[in-house]
Amino acid sequence: MISPTNARNVPNPAPTLYNRRTRTTEGSNVLTAGVLGVGRKSAVGRWLVAILALTLLALPAPTVPAQPTSRASTAAPAPSVPASRKAKNVAVITIRDEITPVTADSVRRRITLAEKAGADAIVFDLDTPGGDLYAALAICKLIKNCSITNTVAWVNTKAYSAGAIIALACKEIVSATSSDFGDALPIAVDPLGQLATLGKAERQKITAPMIAEVVDSARRNGYDEYLVQGLVSLGVELWLVENTQTKQRLCINRAEYHRLFDGDPPTDRPRVASTPADSPTGIAKPTSPDPSAPTPDAAPRTEPAEQPGANPVQPASPAVAETMSNGSSSSMYDLPPTTRKTFTAADKGQWRLIEFVTPGTGPLMLKSGDMKELGLSSDTVNSDEDLARFFGASNIRRVDQSWSEGLVIFLTNFIVKGVLIVIFLCALFIEMTHPGVILPGAVAAVALFALLAPPFLIGMAGWWEIAAIVGGILLILLELFVIPGFGVAGVVGILALFAGLLGTFIPNGAGGLFPNTAQARTELVNGFTTLILSAATAGLGIYFLAKNFGTLPILNRLVLKDPEGSDSGSVLSAINPSGTLLKPGTVGLAVTPLRPSGRVMFGEQVVDVVAELAWVPVGSTVRVISASEFRVAVELVMAPPEPPKTNRDDPSPEANA
Repeated sequence: MISPTNARNVPNPAPTLYNRRTRTTEGSNVLTAGVLGVGRKSAVGRWLVAILALTLLALPAPTVPAQPTSRASTAAPAPSVPASRKAKNVAVITIRDEITPVTADSVRRRITLAEKAGADAIVFDLDTPGGDLYAALAICKLIKNCSITNTVAWVNTKAYSAGAIIALACKEIVSATSSDFGDALPIAVDPLGQLATLGKAERQKITAPMIAEVVDSARRNGYDEYLVQGLVSLGVELWLVENTQTKQRLCINRAEYHRLFDGDPPTDRPRVASTPADSPTGIAKPTSPDPSAPTPDAAPRTEPAEQPGANPVQPASPAVAETMSNGSSSSMYDLPPTTRKTFTAADKGQWRLIEFVTPGTGPLMLKSGDMKELGLSSDTVNSDEDLARFFGASNIRRVDQSWSEGLVIFLTNFIVKGVLIVIFLCALFIEMTHPGVILPGAVAAVALFALLAPPFLIGMAGWWEIAAIVGGILLILLELFVIPGFGVAGVVGILALFAGLLGTFIPNGAGGLFPNTAQARTELVNGFTTLILSAATAGLGIYFLAKNFGTLPILNRLVLKDPEGSDSGSVLSAINPSGTLLKPGTVGLAVTPLRPSGRVMFGEQVVDVVAELAWVPVGSTVRVISASEFRVAVELVMAPPEPPKTNRDDPSPEANA
């Protein structure tokens, strides 16, 4: 039997069938010879032998059962997969919703898991509106340093801003039938979600590293480095051209157009419609050049090696050149050498214009068809089955974000953190005014843990923030219960507490990555605003609790009432049970040791007090020196009489009477 594989080596299948029939005929001849040997003398026998031989010759040759003899007879073959893309085991890492530092930490974990599991390729399934710039750059670094080099970004169904930057870091990009890609201009957002104004210098300082990042990705992965600059910067005016011989396609700027073609380039009906970006973002709309003025060659087209010390990024427009010269130093970037063609006048006539791509008045926003036409997308992928076909894979496994990572994202939200701060301050106040109740202290501890643990796990908080918060609380307690009055310790404690809470809003190392940038300042302002609003809300809550604590359900059970129900229900009733302030000079008897806080009986009421200057033993006579709704301070007037001494050396009852 001939297999389909072997059939490719046979020039013509017919001889094979013919040879098989020949072997059958030879077998018949052997059988005929035997018959002739038996009936040679009989004419009838000879006739019978002749008829038998003719019958055997007329029989059809054995057929190959249900097996094609050549590739031409099979069904439509599966598309071939390039060897560089071929993968058996593919891990799919999903990136959904807003990109945060938690996302970067989650991607790191899942990439490590894919590497340990032996994946041959990693797909980043993107459906994100963008997010934190630092987190996006961290994910790009993870992708480029991954031991699995076969990486693919799947735009499913949108990859805006930071998502587009992450996609470019991958070796290939595929897109769903209806997908959106691009619009990666840097912006700043205030705590209310509104766009904040960015000055020109601030924008350049942020944009320069983004340009370097996307150009690095373009050179590594074979994307058009002029096109990717238009994703993160304005003023990038591009036309698409094709080499008439090699069919290579490139996006060129205005200066290169004049080297290749006569006359002015067309500026109507661009493929990518751009919206003018005059807005609170601080970006001015690029002005169209005067057609009558000579077109300057704004972007030098020489290789970096020909200009020692030149910026390694070849700017696609004068706007990009200005950004790179003012926003950064070329020594900051270590980019792969460019392989982009340098156009000269000698190339005229070898290229044809395909279309006008973009006027550069707004950020590039590409659809799935645009991505294919401009060389960014390799294929259309709408399902995991399409992914398997794309890689020729047999195993597709999704590595999704864990529930704990989703919880961390929820707890690090600005609004949630503000609510936790309010709960923490209110519960801490109740615990301080009702020591020993335990429940408010437990609530405060849980709220503090929810505030500190998630940022600490994702690198948004360090040990100094935790130390500042704990130290601030201890100083406040020391001021309230140990040190007389309210002075330096209390003020320092409050400042340390708020500084620690503020530190949890600012990612560690962000200032070191881009020092003194608008985004770093925005993080600080947003955190400070949230903290102030939370403190003000907590102050109102504390005032409400102080006035209505005894009437609130559940909470009123935390206040001990005397049998006659004389308790006023106020959260400060333990300090001032009668509801009237004690006058300085009022004398009472210490019913507990004052170390320095304790309880003193004034007439028929027992009040929580704090002893000044020294600890007071039980039974001492004390005098009020100051009193407020929050604190009663006393001083020692007379110590209790000492008990009679006993003679421990004489065991007799008389000696110890």
